[in-house]
Amino acid sequence: MLERLTREYGFISKSEAIRSAVRLYLNLLELGPKDRLRMLQLINEMIAPSAKQSSALIEETHREDDEL
Repeated sequence: MLERLTREYGFISKSEAIRSAVRLYLNLLELGPKDRLRMLQLINEMIAPSAKQSSALIEETHREDDEL
């Protein structure tokens, strides 16, 4: 997956992609929880689109947590 993202998004190398991901992570930490969650949802949908929306996946996770 890292190789695909490196090519697709035009990073020079895998290490550059990882550095960018770390910078993004640190910047996301500065956001409030709701804003951070929304940004992560958007990123997830851009990188790995699926048949399910992120919000549906989150609701499913919450239901699983409640069952435990």
